[in-house]
Amino acid sequence: MPRKLIPLQAFALLFMVAGATDALIYRHSRDLLAVYMTGNTSHVGQHLALGDGAGTLPLLGVIATFFFATTAGAWLGDRAGLWRATLIMLLTATLVTAAWALAETRGYSYRTVLCIAAGMGMLNQVSARESGVTFLTGMLVRTGRAVASGHFREVFTGLMRWMAMIAGAAIATVLDERYGEHSLLFIIGALIAGAMMTTGYVMAIRADTAKAEAGR
Repeated sequence: MPRKLIPLQAFALLFMVAGATDALIYRHSRDLLAVYMTGNTSHVGQHLALGDGAGTLPLLGVIATFFFATTAGAWLGDRAGLWRATLIMLLTATLVTAAWALAETRGYSYRTVLCIAAGMGMLNQVSARESGVTFLTGMLVRTGRAVASGHFREVFTGLMRWMAMIAGAAIATVLDERYGEHSLLFIIGALIAGAMMTTGYVMAIRADTAKAEAGR
């Protein structure tokens, strides 16, 4: 019986979503990063050092939104059982849909960034076994360890995720050039596709379990 609750193709979609989100945020909200909490935290320190207390408030709002959403995602995911990944991806798609409804071509409003930050916080709880599933730095570190230890299947998985992130960023950039704020629909579609994949995977697990129990 399969043990992983998220198929490799769905993980690839998650990294495409992460790449696409990063690309769109860099293009439309350079000061407030909806995914990169390390960068936001560093900017908080910079503003405080310069005595710009007001400049820290939007950043703290993004960080708090991400943290609240990822906490809620963990709580919901722990109670969803086999349906954790499907639930989290559908909730993320809902949050990105809200961001799309609020987005403007000339730039993302603060509310848009908050919705995207909430979505990315939620998305990173898609797997109970792997925290921060879209964090590229940690993935590259794990891939380096896999290369050093000769676990080349893990190397392939790591490189696949890296390339998926590049592909997602490239696709989102092309779509953004042509369709502006509607490029967020690509992210929504990818999340729904991922939810469909994980639904099929869970159904297969349940069918295998039923067969095993019937054969006893």
